[in-house]
Amino acid sequence: MSNDAAKYEEVTNYFKERMAQSKKIAATRGKEARIQAHAAKMASGTKTWRQMKGLPLMAHEMGHIGNRPFMIGFASFTALCLYAQSKFSDEAKAESEYWSTFHGTGKKDAHH
Repeated sequence: MSNDAAKYEEVTNYFKERMAQSKKIAATRGKEARIQAHAAKMASGTKTWRQMKGLPLMAHEMGHIGNRPFMIGFASFTALCLYAQSKFSDEAKAESEYWSTFHGTGKKDAHH
């Protein structure tokens, strides 16, 4: 008889474990579970790319391999513009007809 009682206890424990697993799986299904999962995701604080702005979004996009050629071009253009701006001295501004006309002493009369 003790063998039957032990077997009965083993089967009962197995079914209790299976029932707990089934309840856990069932809790992850359905509309309420999706709402709860979405709320947990929103509460975690991590932003999706649609919620990012400015530098965080740019840094995120730089990580994608498909954007790498664009980012190389963008960085090259930015570096070239910064270099040109740094070389545009006061002497160059004075010699520039455009700069003198619109920002400087006004060789020509005001704006066209």
